[in-house]
Amino acid sequence: MNASFVSYAWSSLNRLARLATECGVLASEKLPCRVISVGNIQAGGTGKTPLVALIAHEAAARGIRVCLLTRGYRSEWESRGGVIAPGPKSADPKSAGDEAALLHELCPAAWIGVGRDRVRQFEEAQRAAIQPFELVILDDGFQHWKIKKDIEIVAVTSDGPAEAPHRDFAETLKRANLVVWTKGEARPLCAGRPFVRVHWRIERLPGTGADIPPELPLHLVTGIASARRAREAIEASGFRISEHSRFPDHMNYNGDQVRGFLAEAKKRSLAVATTGKDWVKWRALGISPNQVLVFEPLPEFSEGKDLWLKTLWG
Repeated sequence: MNASFVSYAWSSLNRLARLATECGVLASEKLPCRVISVGNIQAGGTGKTPLVALIAHEAAARGIRVCLLTRGYRSEWESRGGVIAPGPKSADPKSAGDEAALLHELCPAAWIGVGRDRVRQFEEAQRAAIQPFELVILDDGFQHWKIKKDIEIVAVTSDGPAEAPHRDFAETLKRANLVVWTKGEARPLCAGRPFVRVHWRIERLPGTGADIPPELPLHLVTGIASARRAREAIEASGFRISEHSRFPDHMNYNGDQVRGFLAEAKKRSLAVATTGKDWVKWRALGISPNQVLVFEPLPEFSEGKDLWLKTLWG
């Protein structure tokens, strides 16, 4: 289906939802703590998950008790809900979803409420945590109307609604407290809002790829929304990719499939590499971290770091 048509239809529905919220037809609830929302207007591939993790780390460094709320897209908990407690134990991606499992990997000190009903999951996480939360980070929250937000952060790329499906019109960025340009070369339209830019430093997740010789070229396997840009960032970091297998976002892998990647790569003297979002599902299938290089992007500010810090913590 044409991306422009999808973008227009999706954005129109969300415009109606906002109007209904403003008129009181749809009710929003105020949580008993500060709420920072991280979202986007483009459907996926904007890098909001690393931004959520960055805020969680900055909050923890300030001694702030944090709860992350995420939907758990395509997970068992999306409808019935669940809570991931802090700690070293890995989260089950089948129960919690790949994004929630990755957030736990990146932010092991945070409580994470998972489920479509985020107010209920906040309450469940708060009961489990006992000590009151001081900050909620609402993952993918720009189109979420059930919770009132203190700060709206919106990640944008250079892609317009004709290049990638959008779920909000660009004019809605006037509601953002801060717009973060995450990908692409052409400056996006930001409706005159406070603006920062990040670039990505590719890091290998600790403990992965221990058995892989550094000189081997890579077979990259991705099931994410922005596979092309992920590959470009990995190559820009000095890695050589000989083959790239691309799958749909939130790909549901099986064990035989992943072991097949590993066996074929070994025969061809390649190393298998993937992303953190894919890795949490591979690990649950029993794949050893020593066999796989796992890459995760970390945001670094190219423009506006002081504005970021002032908006969030100033």
